[in-house]
Amino acid sequence: MVIAVIGILAALLLPALSWAKAQSRSTTCKNHLRQMGMALQMYVHEHENKYPYCANPSDHSLDDSVGPANTRYWWAKLWPYYPVKWTDAAYHCPGYKGAIAGPHDSHAPYGSYGYNAFGVAPPFVGYIDASRGIDIQFTNWFGLGPQCHPKSRLRAVSESQVIVPSEMIALGDSRFLSGNAIGIPGGADVLTCGVLNRIKFPEFSFDPARHGRNYNHAFCDGHVSAMNPWVLFNPTNTAAMWNYDHQPHSELWIPE
Repeated sequence: MVIAVIGILAALLLPALSWAKAQSRSTTCKNHLRQMGMALQMYVHEHENKYPYCANPSDHSLDDSVGPANTRYWWAKLWPYYPVKWTDAAYHCPGYKGAIAGPHDSHAPYGSYGYNAFGVAPPFVGYIDASRGIDIQFTNWFGLGPQCHPKSRLRAVSESQVIVPSEMIALGDSRFLSGNAIGIPGGADVLTCGVLNRIKFPEFSFDPARHGRNYNHAFCDGHVSAMNPWVLFNPTNTAAMWNYDHQPHSELWIPE
C-alpha cells in the first residue's frame, strides 16, 4: 500500500517538476534575449541608427574579442554591449540541444538564437527545387539585415523604417529538432518564417516542446515575449511581425 501511494504521488509530482524545470529554462532564455535586445538597440544607436547585417561587413576591431573569422556576423557586432562569446554555452538557451559553433565548412554558425535578417521570406536569394514543386525567385527582403556583399542593392535597415518596433521580431530561438531529423547538427543563426512541412522541408524542422512548448523572441523595442512555435513560424498568423513595414508580403511565402 505504501509503495502504491508513493507511486501515485510520484506520478502526480513528476509533471509538475518537469513543467517547473521548463519554465526555469525559459526564464533564463528570456533573460538572455532581453540582454541581447538591449545590446542590439545600443548598437543601432551608435551606428547611424541602422541595424547590422546578418553577415558582413567584417569589423576587425573585434578580431581579438571574437576571432577574425567571426567578426562578420550579427552576434559579433553585439560584443561591445553584450560581452559573451557565441561559442560559450552561457550565451545560449538552456533548452537548446544542438551544436554551438562558429562558421565552418562554408556553413553559417550554429546556435540557439537567430536574427530576423530576412523577414517573412526564407533566407535564400531564389529558390528552385523541382523535386518539391517549388520555383520562386525574389530579390526583396523586409527583415532587419540580409547578408551584404559588394554587388548587393540592399542596404542596412534604419530604425525609422521599422513601422511598429513593439511588434517586429528582432531575435529569437532558432529552429532545431535534431541532427538526425534535419541533417545538420545545430540551429542556424538566422530565423526563418514559414516552411512548416517537415516532410518537404526537414531542414527547417524544430522541437515544439522546447522550454514549455513556447519559443522566446525579442522585439525591436527590446521587450521579450513567448509564443507557440506553430503560430510564431506560421506566416498566416504572424507575417506582419516579421517585416519592418508591418505588411504580410504573402508573395514571399514559400508554398507548403
